[in-house]
Amino acid sequence: MYQPHYYILYSVICALLVVGLSQVLRHAGSVLLEDAFRGNPELARSILHLLDIAYYLVCLGYVAVSFRTFLPLNGAGQVAFVLAIKVGIFLLLLGCMHFFNLLLLAIFRRRTFVAPSPVNS
Repeated sequence: MYQPHYYILYSVICALLVVGLSQVLRHAGSVLLEDAFRGNPELARSILHLLDIAYYLVCLGYVAVSFRTFLPLNGAGQVAFVLAIKVGIFLLLLGCMHFFNLLLLAIFRRRTFVAPSPVNS
């Protein structure tokens, strides 16, 4: 019976990933948002806060949904296998979410740098 080992390891790994990545993303994201919303640092801080909330909700939601395993865990190898799959999917989800956020910020930033075209009469 390796179920308790799985639950403890999965909880610890996911908690460390969530907290560690949130610090890195928050630090780097604040610089990017301040550049994207120059002239309005209050808006940049507000959006950073909303992105933090979304990050934690997605992380906690995924961990809660994927916490239970239906595979029999009769050895350390099976625990490692299940952990690798679940943590890997978690990292892919976070990577896709991060890429999508960067893409949206790049699109928004490009729109703010394009000068309005003159209107021909």
